[in-house]
Amino acid sequence: MVSRLLAEIEKIKSQDGETMKFPASNKDIQSLKEWISRNVRENLWINEYGSFLEKVNGLEFNGLVIYNGKSSDENKGFIKSNEIWRDSEWDNDYLFFGDSSISWYCMDSEKCVFLELDKPSGDIIEEYNNFEEMVTGAIKSVL
Repeated sequence: MVSRLLAEIEKIKSQDGETMKFPASNKDIQSLKEWISRNVRENLWINEYGSFLEKVNGLEFNGLVIYNGKSSDENKGFIKSNEIWRDSEWDNDYLFFGDSSISWYCMDSEKCVFLELDKPSGDIIEEYNNFEEMVTGAIKSVL
């Protein structure tokens, strides 16, 4: 489902002379795995997020941002974004994968459930079974 939605976004972007980002490098993906193990929970890795990054290194479309794997990206990178969002006590259990003007898309690392949270209250808007379901919902909300 995500691949089909990404193809639809690529078609829209190409009409404006834009293109999707290239896939993340193996080095970037490995850096994310190591950061998550050090900062969130050891050996926690979301394979579906890795598969997403192998297709496209992040996404920015109609106000939705799915974070990329670049450790040096201050604005839309997974590591930098999580360092910012996880700074508060209330959201320290969350692993953030993206955001929009009204929502955060994350995983509760203790309960292993994927969530859409209201921005800025942090209230749960939607619960998802997995990363792909969450990203599908996020993309559909901006198409």
